[in-house]
Amino acid sequence: MRERWLRDALQVASLPEPGTFPRPIVADAQKVLQVSFVSLDEVTVHTVRAYLSRRGWKSMPEGDDRNMHGCIVALRGTAFLFYSRKDPLEEQRFTAAHELAHFVLDHLVPRQKALRFFGDSILPVLDLQQLPTPEQLLTSALDGVPMKPQIHLMERDDLGDIHTGDVLRVEQRADRLAFEWLAPEAVATQVMKQGPREERAARLQRAFGLPSRKAEAYARVLAQREGAPRFVLSSVLGERNPG
Repeated sequence: MRERWLRDALQVASLPEPGTFPRPIVADAQKVLQVSFVSLDEVTVHTVRAYLSRRGWKSMPEGDDRNMHGCIVALRGTAFLFYSRKDPLEEQRFTAAHELAHFVLDHLVPRQKALRFFGDSILPVLDLQQLPTPEQLLTSALDGVPMKPQIHLMERDDLGDIHTGDVLRVEQRADRLAFEWLAPEAVATQVMKQGPREERAARLQRAFGLPSRKAEAYARVLAQREGAPRFVLSSVLGERNPG
């Protein structure tokens, strides 16, 4: 069963059901969301700043210049999603889905939460046209509602290592949502069963166009979920079967 946060994110995004695999995630996302996918020869802080500057953006990424797989800059319910065209196609596809997941999880979901709580009166604040009240600032701090442009940089790391717990959790959730778009669990689980156990990751990679390291990670996740004991209400309540 999908986690609640994942179901909410899928509903907010409302992407169409995939017709084929590998999924054309960029085309599908642009049908329903206000996002612009931008492929660059190199995704660095410098190239992203230059791209945004040419379009009149004032809020820019900060930090040391470095190569990245991807980057997101989001504001007012829209986003630029950057990825490197020098990466293999499988990596480009996953990066696009991963950055799209950040847009939905870290921007759209909190934005909709703020609109449900405050109503349309919060829109000028969310859109940086009006300063927030103390109550709105408190809600922003407690519930993670974005009150400024969001910039997320996906660092290039060949080993995929992340050493900060909070960052790791955010990245794992973005990966999980990206997997659900590119290789829905119900479909991927069936693909996993169609051959030798030791070739599960390779089957996922071929069927859904995933990078090899991501296919291996997803295969482990799906195998763990498949082997996990089912939730039984009686065991939680301490009841015993008669006998």
